[in-house]
Amino acid sequence: MVDVKPYIDKYNISLWEKLSSQFNIKIEYSKDEYYGNYLIRDNCTIYVPHNELPSPPSFSHELLHLYLPSKKIFLGGALRLFSHEHYPHSIIFDEALCNHISNCSEHIKMFPIFLQMGYPAESFLKDFNEKKISNRNVCGIKNSYKRGLFHTKYNIETINWFIGLFFAAKADVNPQFNYDVSLSNLKQIDHKLYSVIDGFWNDWQKYNVELKREIWEDDYNKLVEKLIEGITLWSENKVFTI
Repeated sequence: MVDVKPYIDKYNISLWEKLSSQFNIKIEYSKDEYYGNYLIRDNCTIYVPHNELPSPPSFSHELLHLYLPSKKIFLGGALRLFSHEHYPHSIIFDEALCNHISNCSEHIKMFPIFLQMGYPAESFLKDFNEKKISNRNVCGIKNSYKRGLFHTKYNIETINWFIGLFFAAKADVNPQFNYDVSLSNLKQIDHKLYSVIDGFWNDWQKYNVELKREIWEDDYNKLVEKLIEGITLWSENKVFTI
């Protein structure tokens, strides 16, 4: 167990008090020396590096990953549940991709709160100043997207990469990076798949996480269901290979 006090400052103390009243939060040193979190039901472990000075902004980032669960929004869990019921979703949306989509989607809801707390934008992510997608990435996807003698078999690993890069670019909160050209080139590889995931992203951007919905009203699950339905239509009559 790690003492939380060095990770608390005047900017995050209110958030800490609010979330620690809703969740059982414990702090542990991480094996890989990165900040991270693991949530199961109401129990959360926040992992912090052992070899670095405590960073309240980085700790606050992990706290903010609890913000959506505090609103009963479990995007990653919904994505895993819906996607793993069907083929080829079960192999396209592996655990890593589900976590990545959830992480990226949470970031765009977390970032405005992070700024409102008083932290500088560049302290939101360690890789804030690193570009998330390049033309080289897109070329790699284009060259391996289809396989087989007549290029009729879709490469599962590359589709996974396609989706992952899309979300990485869309979720980048650093305004100095412009991904319009790279995303346009990605879209040209498979405009139908791009349209499906772009539709989900646009719906999620408009989704009000602060709005309390009644049990009969559509919520974030409907967005995930729409995404999976779109992937289902896109995958019809396609042959997939690993």
